Amino acid sequence: MLGLATLRRWWHGVLLAMCLCSASPAAYANEAQLQLQAVFLGRFASYVQWLEGSQREVFEMAVVGPNPFGQQLQALYADKLIHGRPVRITQADSVAALGPQPPDLLFIALPTVAERQAAIAYAHRAHILTVSDAKGFAEQGGIIQMTRVAQNVQIKINYDAALASGLRIAAPLLSIATVLRKDSP
Repeated sequence: MLGLATLRRWWHGVLLAMCLCSASPAAYANEAQLQLQAVFLGRFASYVQWLEGSQREVFEMAVVGPNPFGQQLQALYADKLIHGRPVRITQADSVAALGPQPPDLLFIALPTVAERQAAIAYAHRAHILTVSDAKGFAEQGGIIQMTRVAQNVQIKINYDAALASGLRIAAPLLSIATVLRKDSP
């Protein structure tokens, strides 16, 4: 795992990239923001520890709902490893269409709260890291929520949801996020 100093340097680079993107035309900025979110997915996964014995030969990342990334995930992770495993990207319109083998990471892009809740419940049972940019996602039981506020990406982590899913999130990632816990105000 990367140290806290390395994570901070990486995070500062990400913030600089976001600032640079904000000066570009809107279409380019949206493309760059999606690329940045795609990078975040792999970074988040590198700071998460799954249950013993749950690792397969391939790290599977899935998008459920309308895929905002297009082919960016496939291009970005074609030759990358996450936890020492090659990455496979899948896409499904619904949780039911994900198939019998659950992914390790699920980006939830479903349009309604009810659909997101169903995906979150499925993910908790299957010990899947859930990520979304939907408003209120972390409060609704999702694990990691990315939000863009004033040209910056803010990360919110539902720590209790991660523990309930059998996942442990490393301190460096927790240190740069707003962390929701039952004992927090």
